[in-house]
Amino acid sequence: MDKITMGLMAFLLFSFNLMAQKYETQEFKVLNDSEEFELRYYPPVMKIQSDNDFGSLFRYISGRNSSNTKIAMTTPVYMGDGQGNQVMEFVLPSSFDQNNTPIGSEGVRVFQSNPGHFIAMSFGGYATARSQKKYADHLLAIADENNFEIISAPILLVYNAPYQVFGRKNEVLFEIVDPK
Repeated sequence: MDKITMGLMAFLLFSFNLMAQKYETQEFKVLNDSEEFELRYYPPVMKIQSDNDFGSLFRYISGRNSSNTKIAMTTPVYMGDGQGNQVMEFVLPSSFDQNNTPIGSEGVRVFQSNPGHFIAMSFGGYATARSQKKYADHLLAIADENNFEIISAPILLVYNAPYQVFGRKNEVLFEIVDPK
């Protein structure tokens, strides 16, 4: 085997190994599942937020927080806060609550999210501005067809590390008024 083939095989094995790693994923309840979208309810969770600065969030979960606690990575990573702000948010593991979550380090805001109802659409590949807009526009049309009242800007959820090439999962969400 030549070096290029061996290198490609090593890369693929490494990628598949990374894809097999399991992270805790934020829980939600699916209220309606169609072929194109899901209607979801998200209960409150503890989150950390920065102004689109991955490094400050990573330092926080690596132990640069008020209790020097290392915190496991979870999925998804939120891109945007639903109010149109360019922020990045990590969901903290479910074992954290308002009483035991370390105070944020510089550039990191710690908070408990509000519960809410959302419509969501999944898509694969890398989440570019173009793909996010495409799926957000499609989800807006679905919301209009189904008489869902949108009350947020689009929120991008990313589930995979940037170096994972295959099997990527992303979602775009809009918060809606409780559909009762």
